[in-house]
Amino acid sequence: MVLDNCVKSKDYIIHEVPNMHLLKSLGIRKGVKFQVQTKQPLQGPVVIKVGNRSIAVDKSLAKQIEVQEV
Repeated sequence: MVLDNCVKSKDYIIHEVPNMHLLKSLGIRKGVKFQVQTKQPLQGPVVIKVGNRSIAVDKSLAKQIEVQEV
């Protein structure tokens, strides 16, 4: 499953992520547990919570991040 298909308030673990330094610095890397907070309408970002941080991920990038439900 990809991040863009996740539903709000469930727990997920990142399985595969594009090799981008920015994602790693934000804490979005393989094996990290997170929750989807919101999915913005009209091709807006997916907002996820990693630890104590809320991170907005662009919709096109969210379609490249593979996750698994916990």
